[in-house]
Amino acid sequence: MDKKKHASNCYRKGVEAMEKQNWDLSVEMFLMCAKFVPDNLMYRQLLRRSEFKKYNDNGSGAGRLAKGKLLGIRSRVKKARAKEEWDDVDVACEEGLALNPWDVQLNVDLGEAAEARDYTEVAKFALQTAVEVDRNNKNLCWRLAELLENRGEYDEAAQVWQHICKLDPNDGAARSRLTGAHTKKTLDRGGYEKADSTQKVKAGKPTSDGEMAAPGESREADLKHAIRKAPENVESYLKLADYYKRTKELDKAHETLEQAMQVAGSDPSVREQLEDVELARMKQNLERANERATKDGDEKAKQNVVALSQEYHKRKLQVLVARVERYPQDLTLKFELADLHMKFKKWPQAIPLLQQAAQNQRLKARALIMLGKCFVFDKKLQLARGQLQRGVAEINPADQPSLFVDAHYHLGRICEELGDAAAAENHYGEVLVVDYDFKDARERLESLQTGSSA
Repeated sequence: MDKKKHASNCYRKGVEAMEKQNWDLSVEMFLMCAKFVPDNLMYRQLLRRSEFKKYNDNGSGAGRLAKGKLLGIRSRVKKARAKEEWDDVDVACEEGLALNPWDVQLNVDLGEAAEARDYTEVAKFALQTAVEVDRNNKNLCWRLAELLENRGEYDEAAQVWQHICKLDPNDGAARSRLTGAHTKKTLDRGGYEKADSTQKVKAGKPTSDGEMAAPGESREADLKHAIRKAPENVESYLKLADYYKRTKELDKAHETLEQAMQVAGSDPSVREQLEDVELARMKQNLERANERATKDGDEKAKQNVVALSQEYHKRKLQVLVARVERYPQDLTLKFELADLHMKFKKWPQAIPLLQQAAQNQRLKARALIMLGKCFVFDKKLQLARGQLQRGVAEINPADQPSLFVDAHYHLGRICEELGDAAAAENHYGEVLVVDYDFKDARERLESLQTGSSA
């Protein structure tokens, strides 16, 4: 079957349907186009435009009528994602978007499926559609910005990073990425990102892969030369360290940043970059040790993994504690520190940090859910119930299904402990609506229902 020919025929019929404002037919035709040629951006754009028109730009699609169908579609998407069957994810997402083209999670899942198959234009379109619906979703904006950077669209990426900085002025990582996007644009414009030598930059012609760059011609050599020429210029050290980070040469990046520290003195921004590389090295070593232990099954190797893990998390804790002290208004840092405290089962230390982090609207739902869990482990069930209920009220199950399910499951367990069987049944029911196989929620619900009917 010539898929492109079939797509072309469907495209012609779809355009004719659009001219007659027959939106049902145009959606059907462009949906076929997208199935036949999934990497064609224009087909997706026409499909989405037709869907918007079909629902009179109401922002919610078919509404309640589609709720049952969407649950089944989300289940298909979840299963296909787990198996990395991206074609199936794509098809299911488009079926769902035909019911509600403004659905944020389906657009995100479609973007992931497209990116996994290197259809980055389609991925960009899907994520942009999601962001237009939920502009204050920082995680979503972050994902779009990273995709734009990977595509070399640094101006667009910088705009998104700037938006993220407005959403969360205390996010130092976003500020750093904004600066990085501008830097990458400059490097790319000069040809440095894609050229291994200054000769290539000047001539615009790549040398053969086997040709060795002469001293001063490679990107690394150029930066080293800049350092020798002006050893007091911290920026050159930082650029060289960034080069090493991108080439995964973390030891060299660490060494370069140590030199930068000697030049910069007590500059906290340089120190933080050094700490980040130090943690990245430790994490890399931990991952390698874990791979060896899994492969060999050696007891000594497993003990080494435990030791490295403790060392890594201990150092990360030191870094985060210092940064929270340095940036007391940065609620994202407090959230990260609380998360780490929870890994060490330090509930009393995590609780006040999460209470503060919950003041950030973006973090509120997750912070309240984590706060509730802390109170559970601290044997304060009534407090836990209150925080989890507040957290659940902040969650849109379509956007954060895992968090929604986890919160209701914990509420169900708490209500069982407190003897409130009716409330427990309700919470387990909410779990099953989104994830029918989540842990033992179904068994617990059936047990409660059997008990209440006896």
